[in-house]
Amino acid sequence: MSNLIIDEGNSMCKMAVAADSGAIITHQAYHNIDSAVLLRWIEQYGISRIISTSTRRDKVELPDGLKGIPHINLDTETKLPIKINYSTPQTLGRDRIAAAVGAQVLFPASNVLIIDVGTAMTIDFLDKNGVYHGGAISPGSEMRAKALNTFTGKLPLVDVPDKSELAGKSTIEALQFGILNGIRFEIDGYISAYRAEMQDVKILITGGAAGIVCRADAVCEPNLVIIGMNRILEFCTKK
Repeated sequence: MSNLIIDEGNSMCKMAVAADSGAIITHQAYHNIDSAVLLRWIEQYGISRIISTSTRRDKVELPDGLKGIPHINLDTETKLPIKINYSTPQTLGRDRIAAAVGAQVLFPASNVLIIDVGTAMTIDFLDKNGVYHGGAISPGSEMRAKALNTFTGKLPLVDVPDKSELAGKSTIEALQFGILNGIRFEIDGYISAYRAEMQDVKILITGGAAGIVCRADAVCEPNLVIIGMNRILEFCTKK
């Protein structure tokens, strides 16, 4: 029995196939997912269950040929293996929910600080009792670069590098290093603040820029949301 996980993010659509054991068999990113792609994956991997979520629309619509396969659309009403302690759960991003569940899979019975560096950067906290306590949202690297270009008269739009120094020797470098260092220092600040309150917090980093900002004391897992979605699917369909 194989599970199909569909995660439509702001920038890319990610698809993955997972086994009952939770092992990810394959995964791939697309700009958009069409019916032909879905049908091909269903046939190739013998999919028996599907879970999907989208930040672009209310839900992922399956083509008619797939409507006989059990399908869960992850939303705020979906049954979860964690508890949500959030004042406005109806506004809580589904990717944040899935990442928190993924954190519980990787670090059961642990305090975990989840850092997702994507289009937006989110910092979320899951305690050792499996309670999600919310967190913070700030701009990701591309959003910061576009804001500096849009809201100033002369600053150019730059790509964000993989490495940075403290001092840029040109305006381009000053922008690039400022964006990347700003994200790194923001992450450092949150980690320091949480560790000042508790010593036993695990650090888990995910998202498209995880490899750029990862630290020696953190675990980087680019498939965290997929891991969490697969766990939710198993939790909701278990007998």
